[in-house]
Amino acid sequence: MARPAKLATYRAKRDFDLTAEPSGDAPAKPHAGHGYVIQKHAASRLHYDFRLELDGVLLSWSVPKGPSLAPTERRLAVRTEDHPLDYADFEGIIPAGQYGGGTVVVWDRGTWEPEGDAQAAMAKGRLTFTLHGDKLRGRWHLVRTKAQGKQEAWLLFKGRDAAADDELDIVADQPASVISGRTIDEVAADTEHRVWQSNRAEKPGKPVAKRAAPAKTPPANGEAAASSDVATLLAQLPLGFPLTSLDKILYPGQGLTKAQLLGYLAVAADRMLPHVAGRPLTLVRCPRGQGKPCFFQKHLGSGTPKPVHELAIAGEDEPYMVVHDMPGIVALAQMGSLEIHTWGSRLPDFAGADLPPAGSDAERRRGSIEHPDVLVFDLDPDVGLAWDRVALAAFDLRKRLAARGLESFVKTTGGKGLHVCVPITPAGDWGEIKAWTKAFAEELEGDDPKAYTSNMAKTARKDRIFIDYLRNGRNATFIAPYSPRARPGAPVSTPITWEELAAGIDPAGFDILTVPARIGALADPWLRYPSTHQPLPRSKKGKR
Repeated sequence: MARPAKLATYRAKRDFDLTAEPSGDAPAKPHAGHGYVIQKHAASRLHYDFRLELDGVLLSWSVPKGPSLAPTERRLAVRTEDHPLDYADFEGIIPAGQYGGGTVVVWDRGTWEPEGDAQAAMAKGRLTFTLHGDKLRGRWHLVRTKAQGKQEAWLLFKGRDAAADDELDIVADQPASVISGRTIDEVAADTEHRVWQSNRAEKPGKPVAKRAAPAKTPPANGEAAASSDVATLLAQLPLGFPLTSLDKILYPGQGLTKAQLLGYLAVAADRMLPHVAGRPLTLVRCPRGQGKPCFFQKHLGSGTPKPVHELAIAGEDEPYMVVHDMPGIVALAQMGSLEIHTWGSRLPDFAGADLPPAGSDAERRRGSIEHPDVLVFDLDPDVGLAWDRVALAAFDLRKRLAARGLESFVKTTGGKGLHVCVPITPAGDWGEIKAWTKAFAEELEGDDPKAYTSNMAKTARKDRIFIDYLRNGRNATFIAPYSPRARPGAPVSTPITWEELAAGIDPAGFDILTVPARIGALADPWLRYPSTHQPLPRSKKGKR
């Protein structure tokens, strides 16, 4: 592939009038041997970009934890787009709002020597090489795993030689740049220049850009909710029902109040509605707060705020609860709900932007309640299983789903697992959907029984990940995107991009205080989800 074509993805993701990253238009500089660079990158999550020069570009991997000198440490390395050779000298600040926005330093650089034919080794998925760097030396391996998809997952690890060290944490011991001597915090603190080192001159007449100011957060975020003005802020919301007991502590470990929960849901409502509106709900209500007795509720009760409506479903003795707007979502918190779970189907009237009037016949229509529009695979790891294993499993599912022509989306659960979600055309019934997801989970288990189990028993998931397909049955539910959890710390089930997962995102960083700032600063990571309609293909067993 010609060099310009190799850089097409790199260029498409960046606006070079806004970022000082090299465009790759300049002729590639010749190197003595093969150059390599490792850049420490504080974007949405701190990670290390490992880049090897080959065929006129820098092959690139995102390594969440960075390299380890211990041969027994296998570090997840997710393949990203090829970069231009002059990117090896880039160090500075990528403006907020740009792809990879954050601070970059050149953590290590030098040359590398492949063992044998590098191109053939890349094609086979097993590359062995020697590094001659300022920090890293000796023999190394990159091995592609089964979890590939659009972004291939590899493992980076050290060979056993004189440069190996089972004790030294090289990334913690030597944090500074090898070209400027600065740490990533020192570069980030510079308010005058966004670039410390770059081979690209500034455009004539164009001033060096200042570091971008942090994006503004909606007013009802965690900080606002924690202030004495929270009652005033909440009073401005067009709810149609009173808010009570605002100072009640719902998360005692953090001292978080009902007002803070209400404020969070008011901010998150726009992002939640495409995934919650018109769906039968099941709530986890904790009137006395997290850690106190809680209970499930799926039917409308007395005293329920008016924005929470009833939904009659054939075969059910009592109507379910349903909401269709921001007041409805906030009303759930007024009821003391710390978790919002939904069915995998919805009223057809709620599928578009035009929502039916509250209480109308159209609102009560059953429609496609019997035809799910999403598949959900809950990756539930055994206790103590490393987060990297869960991330690799999610990429494995993504690859397998893509092979069937299905685009998938990923979110944290507010716990130790991940949800891989697949929006589908609501054509099949519950029996077909559950059979398809069961066959898919059993295929995973059959292909790699040491990594996966489709058996929900705790004893069956020893050192494995339970692929929970049972979320796809009638009356079964799953935690809604952006829903808080009834767990210490007020964690939130948060949609993320596959790129964020590859960069080593920390699910513990998402809670009712931090997610509003994320919503205000970042584009919707699931922006394409509502418009993604995919027919369910046949399973390998010949069923849909």
